Amino acid sequence: MEDREKLITEKIKAEEHAEMIQLDGIKQKVWDILTKEKDFHPEEIEIDPTFQLVLSDREITASIEFVINLPAASFMVIKCTPTSIESWERYVIAFARVIKDYQIPYAMVTDGDRARIMDVLKGSLVGESIEGLFHRQEALNRMKDFQKIPCPEERLERGKRIVYAFEGIKCPTVKDTQD
Repeated sequence: MEDREKLITEKIKAEEHAEMIQLDGIKQKVWDILTKEKDFHPEEIEIDPTFQLVLSDREITASIEFVINLPAASFMVIKCTPTSIESWERYVIAFARVIKDYQIPYAMVTDGDRARIMDVLKGSLVGESIEGLFHRQEALNRMKDFQKIPCPEERLERGKRIVYAFEGIKCPTVKDTQD
């Protein structure tokens, strides 16, 4: 029985490692598109930022692959995933709504090829491909009259709980038992 458990553990670790390598490739592709094709400045892009999120009964650390910050405010959060992008859509919208004291206006989830780009404030889909990602100048234009709008109180705790639940999914399923 121990050998079986060891084989299962090794298989899971190998799959997690392969997924991490794939995720790194997606992140590199998105970075290249942001900086080389869409002209965002590297200093405007936070990579793997973490945020403290206070829920009614606990505090958690939440992270995302990219946050694009423009002079007025954060413009977009980007979640990269090698798995079904549709399944991460609710997470990225909730993240954009609750992670700061105002709602970040745009959110994207991508697998490096396909993408779902959402207007967080309107709750609408604005693009379905990574090529549809805003160019820096368009982003600056969209942010000209941007008003920092906090997440409505009745949605805030629910949004935080969505982020909390998805953060649990992102954790490795098997802890390394070797010291």
